[in-house]
Amino acid sequence: MFRKVVVVSRVDREDAVKLSSQIIDFIRGKGLTVTPENRLASKLGVEGESLNRVKGDLVVVVGGDGTVLWTIHNMATQIPLFVIKFGRVGFFADVTPEEAFSALEKVFHGNYMLEECLMLKTSLDLPEALNEVRIGTLVPQQMVDISVFVEGERVAKDRVDAIVVATPVGSSAYALSAGANIVDPNLEAFLIVPICPLSSNFKPHVIPTNFTVTIKPESQTEYLVLVDGQIKKTFTQPLTIKIWKSERKTVFVRTRKNFYERLRRRLNVSCVDF
Repeated sequence: MFRKVVVVSRVDREDAVKLSSQIIDFIRGKGLTVTPENRLASKLGVEGESLNRVKGDLVVVVGGDGTVLWTIHNMATQIPLFVIKFGRVGFFADVTPEEAFSALEKVFHGNYMLEECLMLKTSLDLPEALNEVRIGTLVPQQMVDISVFVEGERVAKDRVDAIVVATPVGSSAYALSAGANIVDPNLEAFLIVPICPLSSNFKPHVIPTNFTVTIKPESQTEYLVLVDGQIKKTFTQPLTIKIWKSERKTVFVRTRKNFYERLRRRLNVSCVDF
């Protein structure tokens, strides 16, 4: 049973802030404790809490995928997320704004399921990734000589713009745009995806999650490592990056099994009518 709910919203759209305010009133009307995150609280003119300090049973996110990733990377503890679509794609979202209150009613009556999503951990001082880890040069137009190892065995050596290691959830994000396959999140697998490789032989790899990926950049230059498009850090040689399955998972609250519905949202961003 959820007792304390935290509400997070994108704050660049007044309609999202207005809906978040209505959701706060709705939750409070259920007799539950509800707190807005600081940025939303500032917009509403009320007291809020910082995500890196807040403790709760459920986080309701009103926003797009960027808002969801921002929330994940700012939470100090693992709290289930219920996402209401307020963005262009909304891949992580469970429902639309029109469905928000009826869906929350279901959630508070216990009619929901939990979806646990794998995350990636690196040997660098960086947070876990829900979507992907990208390794490339600091200068975008500069290619990098790089070797890729799986369980200590080299599977590729090439010159690329970057390498992306992605989760099943991330397979529909950057990895998909880079030519990788879509991986159903029920599969425990990771993807290794080259970005614009010089060789036509370096294709995306799908590997089990109990394997460790090692990335060895070989060019003498600065490297940019990017986590979920949210967290970035610059490194210099010598640099060896190990990536493996994290013990941490991101948990979403779902009112229905809707992966392929959410995937259609992602594909509908293109100019092709699916």
